[in-house]
Amino acid sequence: MKITITQLAGSRVEVSGELPAEAFAKYIAATTNKYVSGTEVEGFRKGKAPEKMVIDRVGEAVLLERSAEEALQHEWPKILEEHKIEAIGPAEFHITKIARGNDLGWKAIVAVLPALVLPDWRTIARDTNKKKGEQKTEIEVTDKEIEETLLYIQKVRAPEGKTPPPLDDAYAQSLGNFSTLEALKDNIRNGIYEEKKAKARDEHRARLMGNIAEQTKGEIPDIIIETEKQKMVEEMKANIENMGLSWSDYLSRIKKTEKEITDGYTDGARRRVQIGVILSKIATGENIEPTDDEIHNRTEEILKPYNEGELKNIDRGRVRDYARNILRNEKVFEVLENIN
Repeated sequence: MKITITQLAGSRVEVSGELPAEAFAKYIAATTNKYVSGTEVEGFRKGKAPEKMVIDRVGEAVLLERSAEEALQHEWPKILEEHKIEAIGPAEFHITKIARGNDLGWKAIVAVLPALVLPDWRTIARDTNKKKGEQKTEIEVTDKEIEETLLYIQKVRAPEGKTPPPLDDAYAQSLGNFSTLEALKDNIRNGIYEEKKAKARDEHRARLMGNIAEQTKGEIPDIIIETEKQKMVEEMKANIENMGLSWSDYLSRIKKTEKEITDGYTDGARRRVQIGVILSKIATGENIEPTDDEIHNRTEEILKPYNEGELKNIDRGRVRDYARNILRNEKVFEVLENIN
């Protein structure tokens, strides 16, 4: 596929190309088969309706658009790798030419890694890990923490207006696969321990990134910071709505506008982008990459809570990119944490 790359302002590039007609025809055929197998037409068993009848029902334009989406979703990662485009986040695709028997013309605009210059991150990681080792304290779970957790469980599970049942073996058995109260306490102890362990790990990773970022040279373009701010606001909206509150009610309660919240994210967005770039540059330089199986498994894990209807509206390509990014960052942190 012939590709043209044009540098744009604000750490972005425009990538344009044409997928050969014969290659596009394969995607059209595959998409058509999906529609035929999944479309119910009166008078025919599901998946047995004539292809032309299904296409007429779906619409030629919809079929071609979906085929183009499938083609670009499949081809885009290969284009990035082949042309060494260090993209940040998803691309904005535009179809410029589409018809049966013709090449598929398209263009994409995508943000790319800003030109940051990393410091000697190995030495910084080594020094940070050394300090952690010198200050290392054992993770402890006290009896008081376990008792407080038990009392909380007892309180929230008790019927309103009734005295909670005693904390004994029978109560433990009512909560699940626990034969005794001691078994329940052990489970709580392990849970608190894992929470503290994860918190300590996250704090150390934050120190690692903070120390590396402090000595990193270069500026993050404003357009990337603005995009990240919007992303952070959308994440906040989702969290608020998941708690059963409307976004407008929340803004009224805290007496702030959406713009004020967005503006307040400027420093956090800059730091988040900077850390993302640092992790990506280390991964690229060290050839750190999750396997296809790892990416597939994490993608399926992310999608598992969604039902069939919800899955139809989810862009699996974006979820796969997200899973890849999470896994790659995890592997970079493992490298950093093991530098001694």
